[in-house]
Amino acid sequence: MPGSAFSLVTRSAAPGIRLWPLGVPPIAPAALQADGLFRRGSSSGHLATAAVLLLATALRLHDLGADPFWKNELFSMVWVRHPVDFLIGEGARIETNPPLHFLILKAWTAVFGTSEFAARMPSLLAGVAAVVLVMRLGREVAGPAIGLIAGLLLAVTPVHIVFAHEARAYALLPVFALIGMLGASRLLHAAETAPGIPPISASLLFGLGCAGLMHTHATGIFAATALGLATLAALAGSAAPRPALIRLVAAGGLALAVAAPVLVAMALQSGSANIGWMPKLGLDTPVILNRYLLIGPMVRTDLGDDGSHIELLSEMALGTITALTLILLSLREIRAGRPRALLVVFPLLFVALLAAVSVVRPVLIPRVALWVSAPICLTAAMVLTGRLAWWLRAAAGVLLAACIGVGMWNNVIAPAQHKPDWRGLLAAQPPGIDGAVLVAGPHAGPLGIAFYANAPIIRPLRHWAPARDMPVTTADRLERGTAGATVVHTDELRELIEAGRGVVLYLDDDDEVLISRYLEAQPWFASARRGALPGLILFQW
Repeated sequence: MPGSAFSLVTRSAAPGIRLWPLGVPPIAPAALQADGLFRRGSSSGHLATAAVLLLATALRLHDLGADPFWKNELFSMVWVRHPVDFLIGEGARIETNPPLHFLILKAWTAVFGTSEFAARMPSLLAGVAAVVLVMRLGREVAGPAIGLIAGLLLAVTPVHIVFAHEARAYALLPVFALIGMLGASRLLHAAETAPGIPPISASLLFGLGCAGLMHTHATGIFAATALGLATLAALAGSAAPRPALIRLVAAGGLALAVAAPVLVAMALQSGSANIGWMPKLGLDTPVILNRYLLIGPMVRTDLGDDGSHIELLSEMALGTITALTLILLSLREIRAGRPRALLVVFPLLFVALLAAVSVVRPVLIPRVALWVSAPICLTAAMVLTGRLAWWLRAAAGVLLAACIGVGMWNNVIAPAQHKPDWRGLLAAQPPGIDGAVLVAGPHAGPLGIAFYANAPIIRPLRHWAPARDMPVTTADRLERGTAGATVVHTDELRELIEAGRGVVLYLDDDDEVLISRYLEAQPWFASARRGALPGLILFQW
């Protein structure tokens, strides 16, 4: 294939390197970088970069506004109705998520509207920006070929596409993590290669990234701490650490000062009921995390009470085997201080910190580690193009391709789960029907009905609390107040049904485990007529 990208790559292989059985050479990153396809300023390199960004944008635009908002997005859309002084003042002390994304969403929707497409666009833009940043970081740490391959991998990473479709803060986490990593990379590069003072841009990027992480999510303090410690450890082994160390400490101090209000609010809310729902740390936590990051979102309750979902268990096993393979191979392939600190030590240290804290106060939920998808893609790019035996890299490539393929099928091509179809529910259960009681499941909540209803809700609207001692979160109070819903407990629900009142109970996928836990043992539950809408389960008496 003369003149093709394949021939360009193969020409750069060093003499004597044995080709793969399928004709793909096990080329080291240095060889790839020397090729015209990746040379700085080459037209082919620009075209490849543009193609990756076009793919990333197209995948994130696909069905962006197709699904209605789900519970957490609805909270965001209602929360940003508050004035700015509330969001950065009292609201920041009430809501556990920092106000940065709410401020962005408020400004954006004021200009572009509150449709699903418009409200999710900031997350889409953040997702594409993360692909740009990962290519830049890859170029600086290991060369343009690594940057391009890592960008391609992040562009097709299923979980990253999913969160580009949500009007929530999580898509910002990879952006700020990568900005901080770029700053750390430049600090380390200066310490390794030059005795002078590192460029001010390195300190600014590090500080901006760390401050942004802390202003985006409460767990950002752990990501910023992990990045600082990983950088500090790498500096200790460099030739000229002192100037870089001074810049590192200064940038970290500035980031802490800028994020001080957020950190104070987080400390005040450490015992809040708003995070009381988070699952305890368990032996299955890292397995769920691996599946989440490599294949797509899931929560522990997806397994049901008996954990018998064979397909999901198989995907968890695939994700864990892939993660372990990449970690072990990266320890062999990535030996230099700078890439090892940023791509291996940093994310592992973050997960270790969250796990340690979760022993006392559970905070490790998979979505807070979304930014780890960026170092995973960079690590995979280095492993796949490194000097390891071809069969090791082939095994890693097959496992990674399987994860991406399954995740793309589950989440992009033929989604197994949908966000609740509030419009369909309202069409089936019009809000003007008086007398019959409409009951929202604990997780589904009443806010979707209130947000999407085009007419006042006349029928009684209730919010089911299965147990009387369940904590009441800020989201619960906001939903009930906005929708005009009142609490109904399981015994009261039974009394309504036994009294012959018409009752419709709707649950979402995350509520389904409650059916077996609270309802199936109740004699009155057997008389329910079951129905379903995308993302919703209905029981009617």
